[in-house]
Amino acid sequence: MRPQVYEHALDTKTLDTLQGTPGLETLVRKCNEWGFERLLRVQLTGSHLRVTPDSFPDIHAMMLSVAETLDLPLIPELYIAAGGEINAFTAGVEHPIVVLTSGAIDQLNPNELRFVIAHELGHIKSGHVLYYQIAEFMPVIAGIVGSVTLGIGELLSTGLQIALLNWKRMSEFTADRAGLLACQDVDSAISALMKLAGLPTKFYDSINTEDFLAQAREFQSMDADKLSWLAKGLSIMGQTHPWTVMRASEFLKWIDNGDFQKVLDADHTSAIPARFCSSCGRGLAAADLFCTGCGSRVALAQLA
Repeated sequence: MRPQVYEHALDTKTLDTLQGTPGLETLVRKCNEWGFERLLRVQLTGSHLRVTPDSFPDIHAMMLSVAETLDLPLIPELYIAAGGEINAFTAGVEHPIVVLTSGAIDQLNPNELRFVIAHELGHIKSGHVLYYQIAEFMPVIAGIVGSVTLGIGELLSTGLQIALLNWKRMSEFTADRAGLLACQDVDSAISALMKLAGLPTKFYDSINTEDFLAQAREFQSMDADKLSWLAKGLSIMGQTHPWTVMRASEFLKWIDNGDFQKVLDADHTSAIPARFCSSCGRGLAAADLFCTGCGSRVALAQLA
């Protein structure tokens, strides 16, 4: 399954805008030169528990199953981090690492956890991780550049930071679709989002997804009011993630318009076209020598 068959249009549109932002290519090159990915890897592998078939067999098997469902041949390393909150994140382009908090494992049922793991693998599948890392280090980079250019570099980076944050929020919609494709259970996806939104543990046994669905559809209807639509945009501008209710609203649209079912029903066994990565299915530009999704070198046949 190629990620393009389910990627959210806003993700694609804002990524195109981001890639046209002046300074991005230089920034990517500098991040690679400065070894930020190596720094992240040292931090993550030195602080957290690695999931293996022996240490956490159920969780390891779940990740392998999710990767198979999403046709992700590049299996990332999986780690568990201390923390009572429900959270997960992904780092590393060439050697991806997925981190789950112990709170996520304790508080999510198996299908909810499958949704969360698939959400993170969806980021890898769609090639989001490189720009995520840049967004993570952007304040540090801006400070370094600004200090050596009398503050001018920091000012120049502002537009790029805004573009990165805007795309980062939109990319969450694509990752949620990957999560839903893997768990194939709308109630589990919704209940996972409800727990992320702050559902108290005392109400887990009596969770009411219908009320949350109604809230999501009500939130969606606000777009018809131009003032509410503007308020939404201004309120979320500085955030790294869209509101949880907005995320639910977006994949409800995908379900309601029938596109989710079309992806499920489609035949994904056909050969990957020549200009897609043969490892992960990510689209390739004409000049690409390496896949931006998984870091694999493009096969000679694909360069012809």
